[in-house]
Amino acid sequence: MTTLANSNLPESSAAPAAATTGEIEAAAKKLVRRGDVAKCPVCGVGIDPDAYHCAKCRNYFCYHCRTRLLSTDTQVQCLNQECDYYAKLVCGVCDLPHDKEETPSVYAEPEDGYWPLWLVISVVVGAVTWYYSSFIVGALVAAGLHFGGGFGLQRCGLNIFGRERRVTHQRTSSFRTCICCKQTVKEVGPGR
Repeated sequence: MTTLANSNLPESSAAPAAATTGEIEAAAKKLVRRGDVAKCPVCGVGIDPDAYHCAKCRNYFCYHCRTRLLSTDTQVQCLNQECDYYAKLVCGVCDLPHDKEETPSVYAEPEDGYWPLWLVISVVVGAVTWYYSSFIVGALVAAGLHFGGGFGLQRCGLNIFGRERRVTHQRTSSFRTCICCKQTVKEVGPGR
């Protein structure tokens, strides 16, 4: 399949405004279809200039660039009945998709802390204190170190007891517009 560049594509990625009949006619005059429009680009037999399908060789082709379309190719049709390209198959090379920025997806994700390690450290310090002192003093030192020291470290920015993290995902969507009237198009599946 031959890919041809198209200089008639819109440069803005914003949704198109409604075009009037005069604007559609002016845009259609600027568009130039490629090749001999009275012949099938695949087999060369004479066909209607507005056709995008050859009855003799049973091939579909792009209405604009006249390239043969396979069932796996992206194909679109204009939905505006006042447009010259209405219901004509246009390939995905001639009608490129436009990206549109969507509102980002933001959610809170829980993040585990280092509390098991901090608990082991607190118990070891409490056991050492119990060895040199009494059990009650060792238990109080372990509990105080675990909760008080852990809270202090958490306030200093070290993640001891866990926290929530904000996650932001940027989202984009793509859409296609008619190369003639800049209105919405329909993507045609393999069954045509």
